[in-house]
Amino acid sequence: MKEKWTEEEIKIIRRHYKRRGSKYVAKILNRSYNAVMMKAAKLRIRFEGVKKWSEWEDRYLKKYYNKQSNASIARALHRSIPSVLGHAKKLNLTTKPANRWTESEKEILRKYYPDRSISLEELSKRLGRTIYSIFLCAQVLGVSRPQHDHEWTRKEHNYLKKNYQHKTIPELAQELGLSRSAVSHYLSRHGMRKRETPRPWTDEDKEFLRQNYKKMPTKSIAQHLNRHPDNVINYAGKLGLSAGPPKPWSEEEKEYLNNYYGKKPIKLLSEELGRTPAAIQSSALNLGLTKKRNRGNK
Repeated sequence: MKEKWTEEEIKIIRRHYKRRGSKYVAKILNRSYNAVMMKAAKLRIRFEGVKKWSEWEDRYLKKYYNKQSNASIARALHRSIPSVLGHAKKLNLTTKPANRWTESEKEILRKYYPDRSISLEELSKRLGRTIYSIFLCAQVLGVSRPQHDHEWTRKEHNYLKKNYQHKTIPELAQELGLSRSAVSHYLSRHGMRKRETPRPWTDEDKEFLRQNYKKMPTKSIAQHLNRHPDNVINYAGKLGLSAGPPKPWSEEEKEYLNNYYGKKPIKLLSEELGRTPAAIQSSALNLGLTKKRNRGNK
């Protein structure tokens, strides 16, 4: 990847970015979409145009929405995937049916789902399935995933208590021979998780957040900015980006909530679904799950 920006490249950004957007400029300069957007933000140049959907694009979307992947359609129309999804919703196109699980996929799930050394993200990439889809298929197959895979010793507990304030979680995990996730969760459960002061938000960070919040998954934004998802959500609120309609619940999410609400802690459901505890409670109320839970407790 190129590092320094030439005067000629900056001229091209100034000439085309405002009207044509980052993807057009990125193609000319052979730069990444994000790199161009961040540079434009630094130059205080905003994209002011929104490309209208033409009739032939509407016809194409209606014809291929349930036949091709969103990525393929986006490439064909020279649009972003969020743009394709948003316009499909405006056209009242039905949600694409999920592909059936093959026997080979089920066998992979049976083999690796119970193994906590393999993260759900890795399994998701390997299978090409969402984490929610994996949860549901595992339930159908009767495959469980252990909540904890390590019995903590008193020696390990004392080591964390002594060192967690001045060592990072990766350092602690490496020295104990455990995963970062295991160490992080143990610290949280025992009130030893120190609160790190977040880095100041730069103008480039803020512009990237404004351009992509609610268009990209929060986790992807956090990864790009090297921040915690909670830090991203909180700062989006400060910028007034959180206002507006909430993210719709998919049928997979609703089904997963229906299966596990009242059986798993709300905090755990929140982490697994990437939703706030308040959103979990609100959706459970809308689905009538709170009444079911109360009747079951009588």
